Amino acid sequence: MAELKNEFSWSKTRDEVFQTCPRQYWFAYYGHWNGWREDAPVRTREIYVLKNLKNRQVWAGGIVHECIERSLNNIRRGIKVLSVDEIVSMTLQRMRTDFRSSRSKHYLNFPKTCALFEHEYEISVTDEQWKDIARDVETCLRNFYASDIYDALKPHRKDGWLEIEEFSSFQLDESRVIVAIDCAIQEGDEVFIYDWKTGRSLHEDLSIQLGCYALYATRKWNVPLDRIRIIEFNLLYNKASSFAVTQEDIENITGYMRGSMKDMQSLLIDVRNNTPLDEEHFRKVEDERVSLRCNFRKVCQGGV
Repeated sequence: MAELKNEFSWSKTRDEVFQTCPRQYWFAYYGHWNGWREDAPVRTREIYVLKNLKNRQVWAGGIVHECIERSLNNIRRGIKVLSVDEIVSMTLQRMRTDFRSSRSKHYLNFPKTCALFEHEYEISVTDEQWKDIARDVETCLRNFYASDIYDALKPHRKDGWLEIEEFSSFQLDESRVIVAIDCAIQEGDEVFIYDWKTGRSLHEDLSIQLGCYALYATRKWNVPLDRIRIIEFNLLYNKASSFAVTQEDIENITGYMRGSMKDMQSLLIDVRNNTPLDEEHFRKVEDERVSLRCNFRKVCQGGV
């Protein structure tokens, strides 16, 4: 089997990590590499394990996305979808299993199993706070399966489905830009892109993410901007919002991505082979609001 190669790419998530703390970025995209190998150095293995940690909110959001993905793929394939009560019951049972696995730190030996930040760092979380997470998941699922959006997707023709939670990309100059669209369908000469949100914030800046979706759609499906409809659905608040992306938006976002790529690549010895400078060249942000939420704080060895 050919050895995996750590290739440079750009994504909204990667940019957010880089903007938050370059040292955290080094851990997440370079320091963990080959940590899955049996002969990995101890610290590399530990970084790899820590990379897979999720806080409880991110964990819950991922579970909601997986449920919806499974249902929409079943619809796409002509398979009957379970009732919402069955889906909720199975999901909550899965959460209990994941929770117990993480609490026992099963992930230390099996890093791809559920690994919660709160358990690794022994963060004090009350039983009621854990129950709140479960209630939020149930609320999100019930809101989705009772929504007009879901009702409109259920009878959608088989050949009109474009993507559901696929790992996709497009090329910008010499680099790949990674996108993961929650759901995209074609209706006539229009493309509808859906983005499910599960967080409590209604004021997140979505311009870069939605711009990437639009840019990807124009290239992948050869659809003009004025035929792209982007709908963000906050499942927790049961609120859907529509967005349009203009050519000016695309130009601004493309310029931002190019600048972000250059900043990241300035810390590479060899851009073609994505070879980074040593860890100490990636500045550590000295801010408790960042460090206390960082997966890698137990292996971070100070800043420069």
